[in-house]
Amino acid sequence: MVSLRDARRDRGWSQTTAVARLRELADRGRVDVASAASLKTQLSRWENGTVPDEPYRTLLAELYERELGELGIDVTPHWERSHEIPGLLTEIRDELRALNETLRERRGSPRD
Repeated sequence: MVSLRDARRDRGWSQTTAVARLRELADRGRVDVASAASLKTQLSRWENGTVPDEPYRTLLAELYERELGELGIDVTPHWERSHEIPGLLTEIRDELRALNETLRERRGSPRD
């Protein structure tokens, strides 16, 4: 498995180049995609773990000539991942508590 970022770098492309090639693929296939500027932002998010929606998943697989799984893109439906939710909620809660504590310390506010 290779990450989207690694797949792009393996080709020696910048994000700008990858976006341009992605838009070319979309144009050839007559697929509507976001503007280049928006796509660059989205590409960065995808490279940092956000799962792209269709038609971008298909376009990325074609762009890098790899299966989605090879690119580290998990397309398991959310209902099949529902067992992960309690753990994720706990992580989010703990992170929010830590952020609130940091904010209180910076403001010099007393603890609740």
